[in-house]
Amino acid sequence: MRTEVMQGKMRMVIGLANDEIGYMIPKSQWDEKPPHAYEPDGQYGEENSCGPDIGPVIHHEAMALLNRLHKALKE
Repeated sequence: MRTEVMQGKMRMVIGLANDEIGYMIPKSQWDEKPPHAYEPDGQYGEENSCGPDIGPVIHHEAMALLNRLHKALKE
């Protein structure tokens, strides 16, 4: 996340716990059906991921949360 969207004195990034971030596979690397580009049997992550669009969804929601926070702090 770009730091210019964080407007406060303190800037904090809250992320997923443990290794869950590894299951946010970029759409360009999503490889669910043969022939698999990365591993002969496919990547392990696809079966544990929320789908190829989860990265943009999480980014959108994080930006919405920051916007709500900034608005609340100004009130």
